[in-house]
Order: sequence, then structure tokens, then C-alpha cells
Amino acid sequence: MRKLKIFSCTIVGALCGALLMYLLLPVICDYFVGPIYGEDQMSANAAIFFIGTPVMFIVGAVVGWCLGWKYIKRPQHRSC
Repeated sequence: MRKLKIFSCTIVGALCGALLMYLLLPVICDYFVGPIYGEDQMSANAAIFFIGTPVMFIVGAVVGWCLGWKYIKRPQHRSC
């Protein structure tokens, strides 16, 4: 059961990382690319999205796994 809880923390962390990238995409693209005047800026925005989303997915999964590993306690062995 503990492994399933840690796995679910990893999945939730990965989804949160991808969602964070999706929410921050306009700010990141505006900062690095600027206003869109043509195909070059649109391609740069797509590259930021297609590179940043898997990276944030993996970072979120690692953070979720670390937090799950830290906060989900091992079961106590009962002698009764």
C-alpha cells in the first residue's frame, strides 16, 4: 500500500509540474521571445512548450516522489 501511495504522489507531482508549465507558458514566452510578429516567434514558443513541458513533468514527478517518500510512513510491525 505504501508503494501505491508513493506512486500516486509521483503521478500527482508530474501532473502538477506539467500544469505549472502550461500556466507559466505565456509569461515565459513573453520574457524570452517577446511579441509575435511571424513564424520565427511562433516556432520559438512551440519549442519552449515542447521542451519545457516534459522537463517540468519529470521535475514534478521527482518532487512528488521525494515528498511521498518523506511523508508516507512505513507501517509499524505489531507483535500482538
